[in-house]
Amino acid sequence: MSTAHRHNGNGSEAASASKLLTVDVQPHPRGIPLLRVLGDVDLATAPVLQQAVQEQVAQRQKFVMDMDGVDFLSSAGLAVLVDLRQQMEDQNLKWAVVAARQTVTRPLEITGLLTILPIFDTVPAALDAVTG
Repeated sequence: MSTAHRHNGNGSEAASASKLLTVDVQPHPRGIPLLRVLGDVDLATAPVLQQAVQEQVAQRQKFVMDMDGVDFLSSAGLAVLVDLRQQMEDQNLKWAVVAARQTVTRPLEITGLLTILPIFDTVPAALDAVTG
């Protein structure tokens, strides 16, 4: 089952944002939700990502976010990840990010987030970290 989350703004901004970013939530055989993030994560689309991760946090679920489909990651997207890290830590929940592409790893490296977020090169490695 796949669910697409879209920006809930109004007018042309919503149509534009929904075309730029999609977060598909897919169940995984290990019982861990896999969020596949596709497109640009910027000021206009970060709320799409925020909504998708908040749904997982609200359900107190551990999950994996696959960001290898992200073409651009702005400071707004980084802020979502920092906020998520704090929420997951506060609730003692495991999570992981798959990020092998430079479009994601470079902003994480420049900001120092690469060393404090649970980043993995592959989905299997991320799933192992979350389920282990």
